[in-house]
Amino acid sequence: TMRELRSANVVGLLPGHHPTLRDEYVVVTAHFDHLGIGKPRGEDAIYNGAVDNASGCAGLLALARATAAAPPARSVLFVSVTAEESGLLGSQFFAENPPVARERMVANFNVDGLNIWGPTRDVEFIGHGKSSLTELASRLAEARGRRVEPDSSPDLGLFYRSDHFNFARIGVPAAYFKAGKDFLDRTEERRRMKGSYTTVHYHQPSDELAPWWNFDGAALDLELLLDCLLATANDRQVPTWTPGDEFAARR
Repeated sequence: TMRELRSANVVGLLPGHHPTLRDEYVVVTAHFDHLGIGKPRGEDAIYNGAVDNASGCAGLLALARATAAAPPARSVLFVSVTAEESGLLGSQFFAENPPVARERMVANFNVDGLNIWGPTRDVEFIGHGKSSLTELASRLAEARGRRVEPDSSPDLGLFYRSDHFNFARIGVPAAYFKAGKDFLDRTEERRRMKGSYTTVHYHQPSDELAPWWNFDGAALDLELLLDCLLATANDRQVPTWTPGDEFAARR
């Protein structure tokens, strides 16, 4: 059988305070859909999507609350997008039909799954080296005593598998942080826990809130992401693609 379903993106606008820069926008995204009710695993058929991506939605709301406390020069669009799991459809529609002029969107920061395994010294940058956002994130991470690392699994093609990709396709420099691996304590144990999420719980009913979740890593990563968001929203310079990057000509 086939069904046609309708869903919607949810967009919140935080106006900037600068008389001219307020007409430019930083876009923050997180997808709010998951897989719903599906093939049972044991007695459980509800695919909760707690990490992927209820955690990202919570991160989006935390970023919105923190940014609203001191609105930056540029405006910020906080966008909860739909149908990511069905092919990035919500972000594709938004990028192809933006509520503001495409050239006015200066950057996209995407939140897709937070670090629930514990604080790390590093954070992985999906799209490392593709735009000036890499240098920005590296500099701000260093100020916090942390470091930005390239994607440790480039073979998975993660830059092309979440909502930031649709912004890159229209020329908007985009970034997505992923949990690091250099844990502050119990490193090997936490790495195994992180690895088990992908192999056991990803896109399964067992992706659900558990008592052992550690939010310290999520808080650190969101603080760094907030630094990047505010720096981008307050800097007169706009992020740029690395010369020769596959998306540079689309800007």
